[in-house]
Amino acid sequence: MAYATVQDVYSRYSKTVINQLADSKIDIDEATGEPLQTREQIISNAILDASAAIDGYISGRVSLPIDKIPAVLVRAACVLAYYNLADNVATEKAEKDKDDIIRFLEKVAAGQISLGLSIDNSKLDEVGEVAVITSAGSVWARGRSRGFI
Repeated sequence: MAYATVQDVYSRYSKTVINQLADSKIDIDEATGEPLQTREQIISNAILDASAAIDGYISGRVSLPIDKIPAVLVRAACVLAYYNLADNVATEKAEKDKDDIIRFLEKVAAGQISLGLSIDNSKLDEVGEVAVITSAGSVWARGRSRGFI
């Protein structure tokens, strides 16, 4: 299951840059001179690879596939897909962003960070469970002091 779309990647990064990265990966059939894949197929494959990596981290925390994808997973898929497309020409920022996403996913896998989903991947209630504390009353109230106060 893909956590982002080609349009999500275009929205997060420059369409021109993404297309240049994808075009550099297009293989040409030597016999016909035709491309073997389209630009969109290459970008979609990068997104699917990123989504598979995300699944590896979160599968122990939520049941897959996820019905409503949290925005943080869309961002993670876009960052990883961009890094997959830029593999040989990745900038320091792309490398840092990828490392940050991997650390985030490791924390999700360890249970240190929640995706805001329950185990069955439904959204958690906004209010959730609330602790209620009650008291037995004041120890030194006039009614309990029996003439002391």
